[in-house]
Amino acid sequence: MRNYPATWYERVPAEVFACLLPGEIQLLLCPGVGLANGGARYHVPFEIVPPELRMPNTLLWVKLDDNMNVVKVWKRELEE
Repeated sequence: MRNYPATWYERVPAEVFACLLPGEIQLLLCPGVGLANGGARYHVPFEIVPPELRMPNTLLWVKLDDNMNVVKVWKRELEE
């Protein structure tokens, strides 16, 4: 059961934070939102993020499934 409207899962703003653990990339979901204004850190399997989008500070869009797992990642332009 979803707690939020389906559209909230379709296109979530994110930013690449780092690659600190083998096989995982750490993303910041909703950067610029929240108490610390930094977003929520999220660990994503390496193979989900295309190689050209793995550099730190890369702006992304993320699609989530019903369990809040990242299922798709694509590039986000600054003016979007």
